[in-house]
Amino acid sequence: MALVDVSAFTVQARTEFMDGMMAAEQKSLPANYEPFVTKMASKTLVETHLWMSNLPRLKEFKGYVPFAKLSVKGYTVTNKEWRVGVEVPKVTIDDDQAGGYLKQINGLPKRAQEDAGHQVLSHLVAGTSNTCFDGSAFFASSHTIGSGDNLDTANSAGSSDGTTHYMIGLVLTNTVVKPVVYQDREPMTSLQTDADTPQAALAKDYKYWVDGRFGLAYGYWWDAYHLTITDTPDLSDCMTHLDQMVSGLRTFTLPKGDDADTALYVHENWVPDASNFYVLCNMKLGQKLQRLATAELVAAGTSGATITNTWQKGFTVIPTGALGA
Repeated sequence: MALVDVSAFTVQARTEFMDGMMAAEQKSLPANYEPFVTKMASKTLVETHLWMSNLPRLKEFKGYVPFAKLSVKGYTVTNKEWRVGVEVPKVTIDDDQAGGYLKQINGLPKRAQEDAGHQVLSHLVAGTSNTCFDGSAFFASSHTIGSGDNLDTANSAGSSDGTTHYMIGLVLTNTVVKPVVYQDREPMTSLQTDADTPQAALAKDYKYWVDGRFGLAYGYWWDAYHLTITDTPDLSDCMTHLDQMVSGLRTFTLPKGDDADTALYVHENWVPDASNFYVLCNMKLGQKLQRLATAELVAAGTSGATITNTWQKGFTVIPTGALGA
């Protein structure tokens, strides 16, 4: 029997363990946020985006029609500095036979890009308190520009377990400004280090990092709907909750260009489908909503009966940890 080189075996085992851990980390990607994000270039610390009031409606001319004055409101978005970095003693790297530290360090740029996505999702969820262009919270019971309540609640009939779930519906028919704005001031850098400096040599301590600068903002509140659900819904409940969101979205009106104008319902001609209606949910609702997005028939409560699924191909579901488990 051949003798096993114990030291070589140990190095190999450590290498495989490190590779396995990194593979597990790399699976933790942010949910697919790009379809509902508008990326805007930025050239200064603070950008001001302008909202101009709506045009007046068509009126019959009877010798005189009063002209409406257009007003402008600014929405200021500050770019923030972001960094992810690690600090490693020189001797640790020198004595690392498996190369695990350098493998982890070389993954910092990828980690930075992924975490930017997690920040986008967290920013969207924080819209219950963060303000949008009209000065109110992005999700609020009332708004100062336009009219509507996009912060709603619902109760599920399928259970009474007291568990709270969350859904966010996003309408993507406005391709110019989507619900979340990513203000790109400085793209994420490549891997930076001070390892070649005299200061690091003197301290026997190396730093590695990735930097970036960006700001996060919101598009138009009337393209988004936040629903807090009490009790875990079954598939029939999920259909009802989606109906509730769409019904609410259809009531939203744009600001009037003239006080005498009739209301403009922003989603009057909107037909929800998988390309223009995205529904984010907490992780436990993900599988149910995925079934609802694809199945032709669904169970109607606990009786065993089935009903036609009116939401088949009617939305795209995005489970995200930003809304919780």
